[in-house]
Amino acid sequence: MEVHKDVLEPAQGVINQRRSAGYPTGIWVQIELGEGDAGLDRLVDQCLETMLPGEVCRVDGLLGVQFVLKLASFEDGKEAWELDVNGKMERAARDREMGGKAFRDGNLEGAERRYARALRLLVCTPGEAEEERIALLSNLAACDLKKGRLREAEVRCTRVLDKEPKHLKALYRRGMARAGMSDWTGARADLENLLKLDPGNKEARREILKVREKQKNEQAQISKALGKMFL
Repeated sequence: MEVHKDVLEPAQGVINQRRSAGYPTGIWVQIELGEGDAGLDRLVDQCLETMLPGEVCRVDGLLGVQFVLKLASFEDGKEAWELDVNGKMERAARDREMGGKAFRDGNLEGAERRYARALRLLVCTPGEAEEERIALLSNLAACDLKKGRLREAEVRCTRVLDKEPKHLKALYRRGMARAGMSDWTGARADLENLLKLDPGNKEARREILKVREKQKNEQAQISKALGKMFL
């Protein structure tokens, strides 16, 4: 759904203009629902979905946030199921780009929402979308790592590597996920494979030194424990 001339007006200046938001405040603006990546933007979307043209809504949100929203007019847009293959790929590419921006800004929720939505758009598309799907899975794995979801990151990277064994980012991210789960053998294998493909990768070279040291210490502890068993 596309919304025309809706206005988000600060109520007595209580909205912090430095907040991370896709929708501007204090002006009339045309927006497309679902295109804001901040939490407050999604609250705006929820309000607009229930409003009629000309209706004014005052919202008291969390953390003392207040705003006045007025809907001037709206028109229906195309739903995902109405798009042809090219339309789905274009929308998915836009979501991946905006997801990347959200990720760089530290907005992991916004990035995940964009990447996941793009991936859903491409579920039933033909083979030409495979490269885009691979990139989205790898990006979602990066979000998993940032949020400490190591097993999920490993699974997503494995899906990528099953289709593209030389995917550098997936090798690095799976290596990091495995290292975080103390799977030193798996982490070392991924990072060594990455360095064979990209010998100049400084991050991988730094991390593999840590992994080798951890693996060495673990093996020493195991040997010591086994030695005590036979005393």
